[in-house]
Amino acid sequence: MSELNVATKPDEVLDVLGEICPYPQLYTKKKLEKMAPGSVLEILTDHPPAAEETIPGYCEEMHYPFVTTKQGAVYKILVKKEAPSPKNTQSK
Repeated sequence: MSELNVATKPDEVLDVLGEICPYPQLYTKKKLEKMAPGSVLEILTDHPPAAEETIPGYCEEMHYPFVTTKQGAVYKILVKKEAPSPKNTQSK
């Protein structure tokens, strides 16, 4: 897993400013599903529950590294989409 920090350049930006839960998390999930493993998504939100709870919770559930910064009322969340863990993949 490579380093993810506030200086990491995103591959794509998702602007969900003005949106309230559950939309920031839903849009984040849909966007990440379309992105390739190793890609970095920058999410911009001004909804504290999304930035502090729902999006970080989703990232932790998916084992995606993330970093959050805040400037004024705007949160910037960088998320790196990781490849699925082999132990989570079932083969028969």
